Amino acid sequence: MREGHHSLATLVRAFRGRRCLVVGDVMLDVFERGRAEKLAPDVPAPVVTGIRRTSSPGGAANVAANLAAMGAGVTLLSAVGDDDPGLELLEKLSGAGVETGEVVREPGRATVVKRRLIADGVILARVDSGDTNPPPKAAKLAERARSMAAASDTVLVSDYAGGTVTRGLAEALGGSGHPCVVLDSKRPLRLSWRGLAAATPNHLEAQKALDLPVETDPRRIDAAGVGRALRRRLGARVVAVTLAEHGVAVAGPGGVESIAGRFVDEPDVNGAGDTFLAAFALALGGGAGAAEAARLGVEAATLAVLRPGTVPIAADDLLRRLREDPRESGGASGLEADLDRTRERGGRVVFTSGRFDPPRREHLRKLREARELGDLLVVGLLPGTEDTGPASHIALPLEDRAELLSSLSFVDHVVVLDGEPPGDVARRLGADVFVPGEETRGDANGLDAEAPIAPARSEGPSCDNGSSRNAATTDDEGGSAAEDTAETRL
Repeated sequence: MREGHHSLATLVRAFRGRRCLVVGDVMLDVFERGRAEKLAPDVPAPVVTGIRRTSSPGGAANVAANLAAMGAGVTLLSAVGDDDPGLELLEKLSGAGVETGEVVREPGRATVVKRRLIADGVILARVDSGDTNPPPKAAKLAERARSMAAASDTVLVSDYAGGTVTRGLAEALGGSGHPCVVLDSKRPLRLSWRGLAAATPNHLEAQKALDLPVETDPRRIDAAGVGRALRRRLGARVVAVTLAEHGVAVAGPGGVESIAGRFVDEPDVNGAGDTFLAAFALALGGGAGAAEAARLGVEAATLAVLRPGTVPIAADDLLRRLREDPRESGGASGLEADLDRTRERGGRVVFTSGRFDPPRREHLRKLREARELGDLLVVGLLPGTEDTGPASHIALPLEDRAELLSSLSFVDHVVVLDGEPPGDVARRLGADVFVPGEETRGDANGLDAEAPIAPARSEGPSCDNGSSRNAATTDDEGGSAAEDTAETRL
């Protein structure tokens, strides 16, 4: 049996349907773009004409919009003013698929707006307005956060120092016992946190939190040392310090791992940290190790900086990027890692096989149906007519069929069967569901009914799903099994 590929892509496909709660400071990002063809005669400033206005959710609202675009079910808990910018923000969030019923509209409060004036692609000025004091109903927000966390797979806290994230909120989430709370804060040590799964400060925020002399070039700082120190101070299981295009330093129980970044010419960095947070938290909550989650966050953030303004990244865009990335071919995680991760989440592995010589529309439909039976689809590819019939019957070489099947978004792995019976391969892989192909049902090239061959199994709770969280136990040392599992994955 020879393995195909897909690794980070498997994590992305598992995003769909995951329940996320986002708590934090929301804002409306406004972009006013125009042309500057001359200087004003009275002041040394450009005259901007032909202005076109666009707006998008910012801050915690951008995190929520990214999560929804990636396929998650998202509820946003925050406060806005009872004003036109607040209404505009809520309308855009609803259009993006974010549940906004828990966003409080406070009379007399001014919604935070960040307005950027841009001429010929250059930001000339940013004008900030709005109230950043704690909202009058801050205590109620904290109480709601604690109760809503129980129904969420992942809780994301986006702290832009805009008043929503209070001491009461930190205490409420710390007391909830939720195993997957991820913090992104401008001032990570401003509040006392308990039980954080991870924190994702950028290198400037991390340096300031530790009272270090601030170095703007991330290549000139001891990123590993900063990550370790902040992790100790914060008490988080993992701290992922983002280093702009130079990647991420992931500090965890096993040490610090450096994740490579991506260089982009003339990046637009608005909202990139929010996009990183969304992808990182979804992957971590789906059972990925912190380093894997950071790699996925880098890919998502890279897509974000390639686009002007604050733009959410969709799951399909991320999958397309991963397919185009040669580093993902035969990815380091591989089939075994994906099988382990699916089992740890209590998910179901589906195995099917066939010649697919050539792949037809009916094959694609049935492969989609097979994928819907579980959480990971492995396709066993049998030799075709190039090995069993005369040359005139050759449709597609084996390598071409394998590449075509691997490119399908609903196929996680392709393995080439070198004489081993498909049923034996399914059992050896520990598949939970076997969808027989023509080799066992006599339906040429096709797929047939599902056949459970093993019970779905759960390896115990981790920072991955609500069912595991509700069944979490405590080990002999007084720590949760969820915490131990998450730590050993770094």
